[in-house]
Amino acid sequence: RVSVDRGHPSTQLEEAVTFSWPGIYQRRGDDSTEEDMQQQEGEEDDGRVLRRITISTLLEEDDLAPLFGGCQWAGTRLWGAAVRAIQYLAGHLEMQENSINGSSGAKFELNKCGDNTTTLLELGCGLGVPGMIYHMLGSNVVLTDQEDILVQLEKNLEDNFQSTVISNESSSPDSTPAKQYIRAMPLSWSRKGVHSLLEHLQLSTAGFDIVLNCDCVFEPLYGKSWHLLNETIDELLRVNPKCVVVSSMERRGPADGIDLFIEEMKNMEYVGSVEKVYYEEKRKIEIYVTRGLGE
Repeated sequence: RVSVDRGHPSTQLEEAVTFSWPGIYQRRGDDSTEEDMQQQEGEEDDGRVLRRITISTLLEEDDLAPLFGGCQWAGTRLWGAAVRAIQYLAGHLEMQENSINGSSGAKFELNKCGDNTTTLLELGCGLGVPGMIYHMLGSNVVLTDQEDILVQLEKNLEDNFQSTVISNESSSPDSTPAKQYIRAMPLSWSRKGVHSLLEHLQLSTAGFDIVLNCDCVFEPLYGKSWHLLNETIDELLRVNPKCVVVSSMERRGPADGIDLFIEEMKNMEYVGSVEKVYYEEKRKIEIYVTRGLGE
């Protein structure tokens, strides 16, 4: 469940986004965000309430300048494609078991060996809501975007995940990774950028289990940056061929660039398959699942 809090009735300016997730609890009056969050199977609600996460969408004055110099403003909004993406990953999205608009209706499946905690990388995360929810469900998450809009994201993580957030200021490449964590990192889409990120995270050989991108393709706003997005995805699949890439996008016209993005993705060197698994007619949202050559 996602709701938008508006703090100024006269202007209707959005101040924050507040969200909760089925089965994620905290005790009433308990602000320690990591304890008593998940309801165990068969256990009754004994004074717990759904855990609510509130993330600010307000920027400090010094952080506003970059928004008017390009497309970064989009990273301060919660888009429908992001909501559908986390619903899909968590198995809460009603799938159409048919081939309407070419969608297969296939549910999300992760081919993962071992008992290690699932890792998720979100590309162009903006507010990072899908990644935050997936972390609440038990995964280790790295949220990435352009460096000049990470200040807001890092503050929201520190406010809501005090016991599991890893701050870039307090960590070093040589530090031992935490058992459970969520963190924000800058990432410039490129093979070189992927190498630097994985090296810093000590994941150069393991890579990530899941790579998520939501509404990262829209040519009128982002230009042809989808070329670099495909390069980034391809490199992540080279490192971990069993990685599953989920791309959730809203159609905004024939010139949005999505068809070109998907067609190029199918021909990338380390891509084994690209499957359209979901289509929503009302909001024109499509979800694609991309798998590597190891699948």
